[in-house]
Amino acid sequence: MSLEIALAVVLAVLCAGGLVMWARLAHSNSRAIGMPAGEPDEFFWGGVMCRYVITSGLTRLEFFDWGVRLRGVAISRWVVPTWEAKYDELAIASLVALPQSRIAVWLRLRGESTAIAFLSDRTSQILPVLEKHGVPVDKSVTRIRRVEELYQATQ
Repeated sequence: MSLEIALAVVLAVLCAGGLVMWARLAHSNSRAIGMPAGEPDEFFWGGVMCRYVITSGLTRLEFFDWGVRLRGVAISRWVVPTWEAKYDELAIASLVALPQSRIAVWLRLRGESTAIAFLSDRTSQILPVLEKHGVPVDKSVTRIRRVEELYQATQ
């Protein structure tokens, strides 16, 4: 009986540790520029693809007059990083896809390796919104094998 309790405690500690580690890795992809909260002009539902984290659903890409914010919904904010950028900070928005994955809009900053991707089946509606705000857009799809390849290409 005590062995079963010990195993249950060890399992609970391992699960809790894994969740804490996952949240810390997700947070390492965050980028906040201190823009005000408020209602976006437009938004799209999807997932996030960045170093250490890939989710499906649970994420919103929001468009404001000042720029974009990618964030998790209330239940997923602990695992989905919040990432903000002004339109003039964005070097390019391009399309990328992992094998067996939806297409993502890869948002990369000028002169930095900071970037994030928004997984969505509505990329054909997202790119025109970015173009409207002066963000350069590449509509060709780059196939990648691992997310890390995207970060190596931006360095």
